[in-house]
Amino acid sequence: MAAAPARAQEPAGQAEASSGIDSADIIVTARQRKETLLEAPVAVSAIGGEQLSRLSVTDSRDLAKLAPSLSIGQSTSGGGGVIVLRGIGTSPSNAGFDQAVSVNVDGVQTGRARIVTLGLLDLAQVEVMKGPQALFFGKNSPAGVINMSSANPTKELSGYGRIGYEFVADEAIVEGAVSGPLSDVFGARVAVRYRNMDGWLRNTAGQLTSSPFAGPNNLPQAPRTSRPGDKEFVGRVTLAFEPVDSPFSANLKIAGMINENDGPSAGQQLYNCGAFATPVVVYAGNPAVAVDPFGDCKFNRNYSNGALPNGYADNWPTAKQNPYSKIKMLLGSLQANYETENFNIASVTGLFKSNTKYSDNYDATVYMAYDSAETEKFTSLSQELRLLSTFDGPVNFMVGAYYQNTKLDFINTVLIAPLPVDPATGKYHTWEKPGHTDGDTYSLFGQLIWKIVPELELAGGVRYTHETKDSTLVNTYVHPPLSGVVLAPQGKLFADNYSDSNYSPEITLTWRPTSDLTTYVAYKTGYKSGGFGISTNLIPATITVDSIRFDAERIKGFEGGIKARVFDRRATVTASVYSYRYSNLQVNSFDAATTSFRITNAASARVKGVELDFNARPNDWLTLNGGIAYSNARFLDYIAGCWTGQTAALGCNVSNGNGTFSQDLSGVALARAPDWTANAGFDVNVPVSGSLLFGLTGNTRYSDKYFALENGNPAGIQPSYWLFDASVRLGSADQRWEVALIGRNLSNEYYSSYVAEKPGAPVTPGITSQLMGLPNRGRQVMLQLTSRF
Repeated sequence: MAAAPARAQEPAGQAEASSGIDSADIIVTARQRKETLLEAPVAVSAIGGEQLSRLSVTDSRDLAKLAPSLSIGQSTSGGGGVIVLRGIGTSPSNAGFDQAVSVNVDGVQTGRARIVTLGLLDLAQVEVMKGPQALFFGKNSPAGVINMSSANPTKELSGYGRIGYEFVADEAIVEGAVSGPLSDVFGARVAVRYRNMDGWLRNTAGQLTSSPFAGPNNLPQAPRTSRPGDKEFVGRVTLAFEPVDSPFSANLKIAGMINENDGPSAGQQLYNCGAFATPVVVYAGNPAVAVDPFGDCKFNRNYSNGALPNGYADNWPTAKQNPYSKIKMLLGSLQANYETENFNIASVTGLFKSNTKYSDNYDATVYMAYDSAETEKFTSLSQELRLLSTFDGPVNFMVGAYYQNTKLDFINTVLIAPLPVDPATGKYHTWEKPGHTDGDTYSLFGQLIWKIVPELELAGGVRYTHETKDSTLVNTYVHPPLSGVVLAPQGKLFADNYSDSNYSPEITLTWRPTSDLTTYVAYKTGYKSGGFGISTNLIPATITVDSIRFDAERIKGFEGGIKARVFDRRATVTASVYSYRYSNLQVNSFDAATTSFRITNAASARVKGVELDFNARPNDWLTLNGGIAYSNARFLDYIAGCWTGQTAALGCNVSNGNGTFSQDLSGVALARAPDWTANAGFDVNVPVSGSLLFGLTGNTRYSDKYFALENGNPAGIQPSYWLFDASVRLGSADQRWEVALIGRNLSNEYYSSYVAEKPGAPVTPGITSQLMGLPNRGRQVMLQLTSRF
């Protein structure tokens, strides 16, 4: 279950992090320089590769169990996921948004949530950096950065192989890596993982015999499978160039992933049915109400989802009769370093490509009443240069430049109206809507570090960013009766040319009176660019460019922290306190009444809180870790759309001046922002004989309740929950082999990070609409075998 042995080319601290000797000596790069976790004046949680391996972390959502203020969830469309840190995240339902928590994999930064899965292979370390990181990490990181570093080649031939089988989902995982020198100056590493899952969910839908929305010749079909499956192949090749006694070194990494599954909405289910006892659906104003005979209103392993009627997908781009999803990703990273006595020059060239296709049902019933088929192609090419001084004197500096070009093509095709076939085209679906954004980012940044005295350091810097985005959005096809009546007319072009500039300064004062104590206080700012919501549905017919455009987020605030080694250096404690104000927070909420998304910029929000983490090694065989975080994330001033069924008495009483009303969410908690989160764990390694080693690992995570959707609907509150993981293992003392039994979510807790109002739900004034969401994966029990050489 452990990762490969510590890489010879890793810094000493990183190797120690894997073996758990002293977490304070873990090497982190939070300030784009090598510092120990204890030295860095940044709130950061570092997770070693072996810790990830012992819990068999192959799902990005499992990272949240190891950092209490982090949350990672899955979404059914748009960005493909949502990442929240300290209560701040970005609505996942619009492909035009970047995530507020950016992801950096092997030096390449992107704001797309899907990249996390690609990064989770053969890792050396994960760093979760909390709070604005504008100065050091590319762009768009106002809430923090997840920095993922894969393992590097070793000086000697080594490797590992691992096979695992998870019994609940019938999931098989095969993983391995081979690493070693190719010559005196070249080293290589190859890592692969294959995963095939039959499915932990159960699709209870069967064949309908009648429907109020369709005749007998076009009823939705029975699903292809009763267990939505998932298969995935991930690989990475690393080539390192490190000539002896040369100031120059380089590292090339190329990673790719192919994932195929039975639809992004597989498992989406009703967990609140409003005024009804069962899932129901009405179709585009049709007065008939259809009850799903196969569904329930519970978060569990069961959901109901059918397949399109025969012929519906024939002339429908991207769509297939049965739900499906196919994701391809490619990540290339070329890092070059030139180190002299007084200067280090670093270059990072990055390429990220993602191609995602999927079609699925979005009404969470067997009737397939609201369906979408989408294609997203995203390409990012980036280049960063940094010059870092290493003088022995009291003053050092860093300067750098960053460029990124992005291209995003998003084609959205939807069926939301029960219309007969269009005789001119043979199409049943409602619209076809391609959108495109071409963006360029230019950044200059610099920092000056002054050691006033050996124990006291003052660091200040600023990043200048200029960003442009050219976007277009158009309905290239609209079912004739709806063009210009319900939807924007077919062929009407919506275009936007976005341009913005920003200065993000920060200053930090650090006091290190001893090698075992660091304290700091910082003023930090951040920025996330605005743009154009290219996945927005062009409803109503009078929609304007202004309603699709969104402004940039801006952040400023203060943070302080303390890091200390105590109890004869057997324990490390870190604590931080922070308060940040967010202006123009980007929010995208679903309006079920119009089957459209509403883009808004919340006027302002404040996030303030306290965090405490510890890591202890009381003796040679026991390691303890844990953390607790309190985060108060509240809107300061936000007029939002009302939730379906909300009346004036329930708060839908802010007049918009045109006969419609909104609600005031000032003082209400942000979505996916629990007040309290905590985690705790232990790791035991005990020799049971001269040749065997017994291990036991446990981990638990607690989350307070939170809103799982953006519009403050009280029925969308996710209750508090606990998660429990554990593993037991037996292996050789020299770590050549190991057998392990791993349990995740042992209490079988179901929860969701993203909830939406169901389209097609009947409206009952004073009672919330039906709500749907994706539950997390339930209990897992895995048997895993590992061999190393």
